[in-house]
Amino acid sequence: MTTLERPNDRWLRWIGIPLMVLLGNILYLKEYQHNPVLYSGWVFIGMAYMTLAWEGSVSWVHYVRKNFPDARHAFRRIVITFTGYGLLAVLCQSLFIFLTDLTGLAIIPITARVYQAYIGIGIFCSLILGTTYEIIYYLQQYRNAIAEAEAIQKSRIQGQFDSLKSQVNPHFLFNSLNSLSALISEDKQQANKFLEELSSVYRYLLQSNERKLVSLQTELNFIHSFFYLLKTRYGPAIELQLGIESCLLECYLPPFSLQTLIENAIRHNIILADRPLVISLQAETQINDGIVALRVTNNIQRKNVQVNKQPGGLRQLTERFTLLRLPRPVITDDGQQFSVRVPLIVKGADFLVNLP
Repeated sequence: MTTLERPNDRWLRWIGIPLMVLLGNILYLKEYQHNPVLYSGWVFIGMAYMTLAWEGSVSWVHYVRKNFPDARHAFRRIVITFTGYGLLAVLCQSLFIFLTDLTGLAIIPITARVYQAYIGIGIFCSLILGTTYEIIYYLQQYRNAIAEAEAIQKSRIQGQFDSLKSQVNPHFLFNSLNSLSALISEDKQQANKFLEELSSVYRYLLQSNERKLVSLQTELNFIHSFFYLLKTRYGPAIELQLGIESCLLECYLPPFSLQTLIENAIRHNIILADRPLVISLQAETQINDGIVALRVTNNIQRKNVQVNKQPGGLRQLTERFTLLRLPRPVITDDGQQFSVRVPLIVKGADFLVNLP
């Protein structure tokens, strides 16, 4: 329900109108002399009257919300709405009593006290009804605000993700082409292998662009090709260790998660043949609420120069998990080892059903 739509209150009417009419008429059972025909007739009249009065109240609510849709005018809107409720209650109840007296349908003598009692009851019912509508309205606005915030965040993160790929890919491609150029003159067979792995990397970049999650097997196939290119460039200065059981290969995680962590390790650490950067991927097999974890660890040998911040990285990776309503990665740094615990979603878990 937006601020310009009429409230969708069908269920409230089906419950509220009969309940108010029946309770109101029970108070006058003695005046009805326990006559079921007379009681039924007044129930019918009451239903017709309450339906018209209810429609008038809802039309008033719609009118006020249409003219004061901004949250900054919430107090003014509430004051005007409830003032209107009170005036409508006074008008409707007074008119109803007057007409019943005029037509001779009244079963009790109409006095000033009767007017006061009926108007008081009408104002009380209007306050209850108005409060119910306001609660429903605010809950709906709250849900809309959350959905809008998530959509904005998703759009922002997707834009940053696309920006990251557009900035990283040309740089990565440039280094890869330099490596390929050197290989062509030195080892054509290895150059062909390098070209195949480079094609696999870019094929994955294109195919996984719109996916929210991929299997761990798919991500590892990509990492195998990606790390082959890195190994060709750095040689023995970089190593990758895998410790993942085959039963976990059907678990899921956001695409490019492992690539982000490997690139983060490369960006912040010295890579030398006599001081190799060792990156380890080790799976934790204990399942907790449909989640296992993959721990990505590297030895710390930080660069002496300040590393320029780039879009993406660990912060964006964490935001992507949060956006998908998945458990956030856990980062640990003990000065010797830098570790990121990445949640893996077990196939068939509720997280896969409830993805936004």
